[in-house]
Amino acid sequence: MNKLSLDTCAKVAEVVAAVSVIVGLFVVVLEIRQNTDAQEFHATQTLVAEYLEATRTINDPEFVCVYARGARNFDALSQTEKIRYSIQMQGILRTFEQLHYASLEGTIDPEVHAGFRQQIMSIMQLPGNQHYWSLRRSWYGQGFGDVVDTLIAEGSPEDAAQFEYEECE
Repeated sequence: MNKLSLDTCAKVAEVVAAVSVIVGLFVVVLEIRQNTDAQEFHATQTLVAEYLEATRTINDPEFVCVYARGARNFDALSQTEKIRYSIQMQGILRTFEQLHYASLEGTIDPEVHAGFRQQIMSIMQLPGNQHYWSLRRSWYGQGFGDVVDTLIAEGSPEDAAQFEYEECE
């Protein structure tokens, strides 16, 4: 009968322990990856919900006209309309700012961020929105301000045309 020496048993135990550690690390990495994906999904859902909430007031037919007129010519609005329009724009831009910083952190889906980036580029092609931005740029982080400035510069007038709303003339 062959007897295993104490030294051989210790070496086998070391190999088993090393394999166990490697398997354990693999499981931890897998769990971290799944948790990261879940956090990204949750962050994306949260920011999209915040955007939808920020734009909810546009569903009011009266406010649609305030927004449409302000987006074309901010100075043509009455003082009350400027306040309403400004509150709306602040909500939209704050949400976009959050999306921007979340994308830098890698906590939102890159494709969702790309879609919102294209949307802000289109929205910011309207002269009233650009005027509002020039008045309120200092309210936002420098990094986000630079992004919006770039999107304004890269956008095209055709983007603004899709926001025409004749019923508010």
